[in-house]
Amino acid sequence: MSNKASEAVIQRIRDMTAKKGPIGLKRMRRLLVLLGHPEEHMSVVHVAGTNGKGSVCQFTASMLRAAGYSVGVFTSPHVMEYNERFEIDRHYISDDDFCRIADCVMSYAEQLYGEGYGYLAEFEILTATALLYFKEQAPDIVILESGIGGRIDMTNVISEPLVTVITEIGFDHVGMLGDTLAEIAVAKAGIIKNGVPIVSESTESEAKEVIIRTAEEKHAEFIDASLAEYRITNYAEPMGFNFAFEGSDNSSGCNIRMDDVRIGLTGEHQVRNAITAILAVESMRARGCVEIDEQQMRQGLMAARNMGRFEILNSDPYVVIDGAHNTQGLQAAVDALVELRGTIFKDKRILTIFGCFADKEHQKMSEILKAGLRAAGCGEVIATEPVSPRALPAEMLKSELEDEGIAVTAIGDDETAFERAMASGYDVILFLGSIYLIGDIRIFFNRKDG
Repeated sequence: MSNKASEAVIQRIRDMTAKKGPIGLKRMRRLLVLLGHPEEHMSVVHVAGTNGKGSVCQFTASMLRAAGYSVGVFTSPHVMEYNERFEIDRHYISDDDFCRIADCVMSYAEQLYGEGYGYLAEFEILTATALLYFKEQAPDIVILESGIGGRIDMTNVISEPLVTVITEIGFDHVGMLGDTLAEIAVAKAGIIKNGVPIVSESTESEAKEVIIRTAEEKHAEFIDASLAEYRITNYAEPMGFNFAFEGSDNSSGCNIRMDDVRIGLTGEHQVRNAITAILAVESMRARGCVEIDEQQMRQGLMAARNMGRFEILNSDPYVVIDGAHNTQGLQAAVDALVELRGTIFKDKRILTIFGCFADKEHQKMSEILKAGLRAAGCGEVIATEPVSPRALPAEMLKSELEDEGIAVTAIGDDETAFERAMASGYDVILFLGSIYLIGDIRIFFNRKDG
């Protein structure tokens, strides 16, 4: 955000939420009562999961926009500015609207505390701000991405969404959501509602069993996106693929086949995310919730963009950013690198800049990155640090990454790392490892490009 008023509001949010209140939805539900129930009478697609949520949200929104619908999207975290979290038809909330609505939400903080509900959390303020904004602007459909988990996530206040979606589930926020995939899946499956179809792309049997059981308990149609058969026909930009999905008896309305589908996002994982979004939209179409034809779906898939997800900022040299902040996300990113090594990155010199948090599975992430770099035949790395007290020191990261065939330089300051990389003469410069890091990189790049 660019003006002093919005920066002051953000600081107020941070100051207000520095004191932790009780975890749960009671305070959020009371806040929505005080705000006049902005969540009611809203057509919502609710998306949870560990990886791929943002891309599924953007694919879904883009298809619906291509069909003529106005679509609001609430996602997190942001890459550069808070405004990115609140979007209607690719336009972010204005600074003035954000300040006005967030101030309105925070005006109830003292009352909530006085009533014994404790202190508001940052994500409660942001979610309530999004719901009020969407109520005012009245888009046809709203897509809500959960923050952490699902069952007690602040977005889980919609009683009858059009469809719910759970993307791939992995080990993230361990301890907060649970220590096993099954426990984490229980938290994510909390978004499943009575009689509302659930589309899931989870491939881990431990997690899938939880989702299936919850769907059965809620009498919700279970659409297993992981059963879709697909074949990638083009790895270069734009990616192309054929796919077919034949639902079980419980999801017969979602039988669909499409050939030569093109998507504007890169990597095989984005093909799976696109298929998940297609099945969510097809589920809504089959039940008469939306009107959309195949051509509109194709247009939307091609037009979809997701900031900071193997995003190519420049092509001479290639500058790529990916906020892969956990093991699954990093695996998807290095898989995309290996795929592109045979096409647009063929015979090009590649430099990787990597930084991550100390509270993530950084040793496993380092092993994944090393394996990916070997497979792609590129062994030059700069270890750096996101600007955060949670950052893993660059020297420690360097020691984890150094291996036969991999040369690592430690540069703790991310701007210095960026400048060194851009002056390196490499053909491909890939920034990986943290939303915080790539947010800074985008700022540095825009400043340099401008």
